[in-house]
Amino acid sequence: MTRLRLIEIGVAVVLTMIALLFVAWAAWAAEAHGISITEAWARPTIGKGRTTAAYLTITNEGTTDDVLKAVKSPSAERVELHETKMTAEGVMQMRPLDEGLPITAGGTAELKPGGMHVMVMGLETTLAEGGDLPLTLEFAEAGSVDVVVPVRKGAGGDHTHH
Repeated sequence: MTRLRLIEIGVAVVLTMIALLFVAWAAWAAEAHGISITEAWARPTIGKGRTTAAYLTITNEGTTDDVLKAVKSPSAERVELHETKMTAEGVMQMRPLDEGLPITAGGTAELKPGGMHVMVMGLETTLAEGGDLPLTLEFAEAGSVDVVVPVRKGAGGDHTHH
C-alpha cells in the first residue's frame, strides 16, 4: 500500500470519528437539557396536496428554560410553528410563532389540533397514512433534535386551507 493511500485512509477515519462524535454530542446536548418528544404524529396530505400539520408534545425535564426556535424537514420547502387563536369576533386565526415556542424548565408544550402546531409546506411528495415525516427541531439551548413523525389520521381541525 502506498504512503498516499495510507494518508487517505487515515483522513477518512479521522473525519468519520469527528462525525460520530458530533452526532453523539448533539444527542447528549438534547438529553442533557432534558428535552423529550412524545406523541408525535402528522396528518396525511389530501389528494395531491403538499401541505400537512404535525403535532407533538415537548417536555423540558431540564433545569433551564428553552425555546423551540424553528423546525425543518428535508422533505419540505418550508416548515413553520403556528398558533391558532379565536378572535373576539369568533373567527379562528392561525399565525406563525415568529419568536419561537418557550418551554419552561419542568414544563410541557402540547402541539395539537386546534392549537399550536407545525405547518409543513411544499412537501416533495404526498404523505399517506402509515408513512413517516422527518423533522428537526431547533432549540435555543438543547440544539437540534431529530424526530421521525408517523403519518396517521387524527381528530381535530382541518388544515387544507393553508
